[in-house]
Amino acid sequence: MAKAKVYLVGAGPGDVELVTLKGYRLICQADVLLYDHLIGPQLIDFARHDAEKISVGKFAGRHTMPQSEINKLLIEKAAAGKTVVRLKGGDPYLFGRGGEEAEACVEAGIDFEVVPGITSAFAAACYGGIPVTHRDCTSSVAVVTGHRRDEKEIEIPNAGTLIFLMSVVNIGTIVDSVLKAGWPSDTKMAAVEHGTCYDQRVITGTLTDFVSKVEQAKLRTPAIFIVGKVVEMQEKLDWFTKKPNILVLGNHPARYGYLGNIVYRRVIDCVPIDDYSDADKVIEKIGRFDWIVFTSVNGAKYLMDRLFAMNFDARALASAKIAAIGKTTAHRLKDFGLIADIVPSTESSAGLLEEFRKLDMTEKKVLLPQALVSSDQLPAGLIDMQAIVEQMPVYKTVEIDPGDIDFDFIDQILFTSGSTVRAFVNRFGKVPENVKSYCLGPPTLKEAQKFNIDAQLLPGSSCYKRQDNDNIE
Repeated sequence: MAKAKVYLVGAGPGDVELVTLKGYRLICQADVLLYDHLIGPQLIDFARHDAEKISVGKFAGRHTMPQSEINKLLIEKAAAGKTVVRLKGGDPYLFGRGGEEAEACVEAGIDFEVVPGITSAFAAACYGGIPVTHRDCTSSVAVVTGHRRDEKEIEIPNAGTLIFLMSVVNIGTIVDSVLKAGWPSDTKMAAVEHGTCYDQRVITGTLTDFVSKVEQAKLRTPAIFIVGKVVEMQEKLDWFTKKPNILVLGNHPARYGYLGNIVYRRVIDCVPIDDYSDADKVIEKIGRFDWIVFTSVNGAKYLMDRLFAMNFDARALASAKIAAIGKTTAHRLKDFGLIADIVPSTESSAGLLEEFRKLDMTEKKVLLPQALVSSDQLPAGLIDMQAIVEQMPVYKTVEIDPGDIDFDFIDQILFTSGSTVRAFVNRFGKVPENVKSYCLGPPTLKEAQKFNIDAQLLPGSSCYKRQDNDNIE
């Protein structure tokens, strides 16, 4: 990616998966990331660890940094030879002041590029069950700002559907303006609050009672307003809120998408251990092992990282056979030039033990590169087969702040490892009564029961046996 350039990137409406592929790529490559308050934390996590990340605010009604200062900062960072990504909610050019930032780049002689994003005007309506156009209702739609500079009067365009952005504080004025423009008082109107996010709400009414309804509901920002006959379809076409919201605390949230709306929050991270002196002694004589068993992609990554640090490579493992707990770990091993000899169909420690029982493991030397704190199910099972097992910690899990979670909008929690159970309890205490708890496998369930969490195994053997890469207990 070229240096000394500014990218104005639309981050989309809130759901992290709605960012464009190009936007994601640029976030990953940026030297400097300037982002607004409403940008999802997962998008920011995509940035490089060494990238400079700067919040420039943009709260409703107040800004952490004035627009003129944002423009100045963009120019300053780009002029220093940096690749700058200005991450903006929705689309940069739709009420996002992206045009002003682009003008600043032109005036300063800084190269820039604009990456469109999905605007909340359409995305929130879609997730709210409201098609903004429909052959039976209207063929035109207008997007209007509900907040004008210098408190100018809100202009109501001639369109079949009206969508108002940045409008919560001016809802009364908006309704009055629509009525003055000649719209019937019984016209349907909707608010989509926190559109595309797990805590989305849709509030409907008519132009007559809408203000009182949103006041009674204590409407939160951000929200969009939709006026028109299409709002009448909301209940019929509501698809998003009919699915349960499932808080996933482990790795690979996309794998559980079939369960409902996934609310992904990381509560643990994997990092190197503090002292590798014991591990290094094992690695120096790693050729003596008959089997090396990888129980997660993290075990593979951190063992190979250590091999490389000691000036070894995959050839050091040539005399050993390789086992991987599942397909994800096996795929990761291929990145290092290693093909697993055993990959059980049941992706768990139990699945691995089932495969090893088919072999004669008597006196076989087995190395387990794993987390500092790990389940004893696999080593105990191998020892029962008369194998000689050496457990070698190569990484550890640390708890991280998952941010705020509104449990009023959470239906289920999926614990994917003992680590996620412990981190959740340390951060939140107990599971709220309105939330059901599920665990991905018996070891995780056992850990949950230690903390008096009323949990059960995730229904369906094909689901709860998928512990690959989450086995970081």
